[in-house]
Amino acid sequence: MKASILTLSLVLAALLAGCASPPRTSVYAPANEEGIATRGVDSHDYQLVVEKMVASMLKNGLQTEAGQKPVIALGAVFNRTPYNVETRMLGELIRVEILKSGLAKFSTATDFEHKGGESGDLYKQLKFQNESGHVDPATVKRYGQLTGADYILFGNIYSIERRGGGMTEANFTFNLTLTEVKTGLAVWADTKPIRKNLN
Repeated sequence: MKASILTLSLVLAALLAGCASPPRTSVYAPANEEGIATRGVDSHDYQLVVEKMVASMLKNGLQTEAGQKPVIALGAVFNRTPYNVETRMLGELIRVEILKSGLAKFSTATDFEHKGGESGDLYKQLKFQNESGHVDPATVKRYGQLTGADYILFGNIYSIERRGGGMTEANFTFNLTLTEVKTGLAVWADTKPIRKNLN
């Protein structure tokens, strides 16, 4: 008798738990849409953005003289959302994928923070070679020989929230633009939406 009561109690507890936590469904998008299955922006979402943007840029954006690889500088990607989005990591992932393609080069001397590579290491190395007196003059890389970027890549990230059925979702929109430095003309732009569960 005690075993039956215990079994009945467990069944009722399971049913009540099921009622309290209904299956997660989307407020305004198909539940199987890319990104919707996880809460907040995660590494998989970054990869979705990178794949879309790099494929689009390489196909439609970059132009240069025959046999020359264009040089791109990473500009600022501003997070206009109230959520944590690793914009610098996103830019670096895009840089890695474009470099792997072999179709362009990146300038780390002209990043938007004016540091000259990560933490200013490039400028520090130039200063060391030119001013320390410890480097063979025949091998010193002189000031004024850095390659200027042909393009600068920058963008914005926005989000719009929607609520319904006890759920909150956000539509994150990743916008990137590639601008020719010489003319100031935008030569490519694209966007990638990612919808996410927030609760």
